[in-house]
Amino acid sequence: WRGDKVDEIGFDQKTGAPLIEIDPRYYRPTEVESLLGDATKAREILGWQATTGFDELVSEMMESDLAQIRRGLTEGVDRNDI
Repeated sequence: WRGDKVDEIGFDQKTGAPLIEIDPRYYRPTEVESLLGDATKAREILGWQATTGFDELVSEMMESDLAQIRRGLTEGVDRNDI
């Protein structure tokens, strides 16, 4: 890997050819109005079953957001930018 953030590119170690690069068009917004999903197809075709309950999922999401805020604050990010 060379570069940083949006300018980061992954290269083949043997050939040095670029293999992957960042394209901001595919960034997911951090705030969305609504997130909906339907696991029916995964359950019916793959036999997948959720192992994380709703309360646990919300807790994990909150912990992740708080960790990002803590990292940002320790890296000198202004609280008003968060």
